Amino acid sequence: MLSLRKVLSGVSLTVLMLSGGYVQAETLEEALAYTYVANPGVLAQRAYLRSVYEKITQSQSGYKPTIAGEASYGYSYDRNRMRPVFTETEDDPYNVGVSAVQPLFSGFGTVASVKAAKAQFEAERSNLKTVEQNTLMNAVTAYTNVIRDMAVLKLNQNNEAVLRRQLDYTKDRFRVGELTKTDVAQSEARLAGAVASRIDAEGALKISYATYRQVIGKMPEKIYEPSVPEAKLPQTLAEALEIAEKRNPQLKAAEQAAKSALSTIDVAKSGHYPTLDLQGTFYHAKSKTNLSGEIYKGHTDASDVQLVMNIPLYTAGNVASKVRESKHLAGQARINVDSVRRDVAQAMTRSWEDYQSSVASLKSLEEQVRASELALDGVKKEEQAGTRTILDVLDAEQELLDARVSVVTAKRNQVVAAYQLLASMGMMSPSGLGLDLSRYRRKNAKQARSVENKGAASPERGQEPVENRENGAVAETPDAKTAAS
Repeated sequence: MLSLRKVLSGVSLTVLMLSGGYVQAETLEEALAYTYVANPGVLAQRAYLRSVYEKITQSQSGYKPTIAGEASYGYSYDRNRMRPVFTETEDDPYNVGVSAVQPLFSGFGTVASVKAAKAQFEAERSNLKTVEQNTLMNAVTAYTNVIRDMAVLKLNQNNEAVLRRQLDYTKDRFRVGELTKTDVAQSEARLAGAVASRIDAEGALKISYATYRQVIGKMPEKIYEPSVPEAKLPQTLAEALEIAEKRNPQLKAAEQAAKSALSTIDVAKSGHYPTLDLQGTFYHAKSKTNLSGEIYKGHTDASDVQLVMNIPLYTAGNVASKVRESKHLAGQARINVDSVRRDVAQAMTRSWEDYQSSVASLKSLEEQVRASELALDGVKKEEQAGTRTILDVLDAEQELLDARVSVVTAKRNQVVAAYQLLASMGMMSPSGLGLDLSRYRRKNAKQARSVENKGAASPERGQEPVENRENGAVAETPDAKTAAS
């Protein structure tokens, strides 16, 4: 039986011809690392997460003072005729003022707003992990699809060559009278079908490479058969469910969204409480007046500091309605956590069973290939002895080809099922997979600097994004460490 590795070794030239352009060799781990660092969908989600972090800063502004300045300059002219008095007045006043307001008590609204913003940030960070997992899973699927289609193409090429030799052999025996014209026609028909299958396999490989380039972002010259990450897989379904309960990002996002919704109730309740602010103003005005030839100059300075309390006495039911609305939304978010937990358990169970069935299926299909090889060898000997026909040989060869293609597909399905099992547990991350991101991070950083030099907006000083503590994602700013604690 031909191993998948031997089959793939003969396809590199075909792959190079089909892919075109600059290419390089790549393992699955390298492809996943590049995808994690450079995939546009992941990069866009990280940028969105950084925008969500700004909501924490915006909510914290409720603790800080606001300062506003005001300045004005003008000119006025008045002429008054009332016999026998005639007056003209010119004035060019200017005013300068500054005011400051320091919130002292906001009805607990600022505290609740900060809590809600931090919980929302954590929820969106979990959503980012979900996007990263889905993208890495798409990369695994694209990579293994190329592996599968390369092997299927090679098997169809080999089958076409075998059937071509079979046709030549049949024609030679027909010329000496050992076989009939029907045998030749049957061989020709099988060869034509093999050619069509080979053309279909080439088309499928081109499509898989197009998907590979879309998801991963570049084309390899040669890729290597990936192994199943058995060391990272759980031993039992109960263990898998326990890990998923702790690490699945969809469940974490739902839990954080519920926390944010609870804090939103307190934000709405703050409308019932009074607010207390410390306000200070300073005002300076200067004027120069020309009154019927007489010039008068003057200036005014005024300052004021006061405590201002606003007490809501009647809000027309608006605040009470907002509180009820927030409670209903919080209840919905809490129920959604239970729904997501069930979905995670169902997906985890499905992934576990898919992997177990793929392992068992591959063993059975490998047995089928061995039996088909023995059957083909026996049918050929029986045909030479005159107890079998050419059609029997052709059928046996087709059965062997189908069995080998099934093995290739089963190996692909086992690898995909294994990584899907990791994704269901929430372990489809650089730390969970042990990916080396350093090389691709340097390349990506150079590209980012090139974009900034062309005029792209960059973060303000002191707000540069830093790495995600768990998996290295560019996901948060320094203060977010406090937000997560």
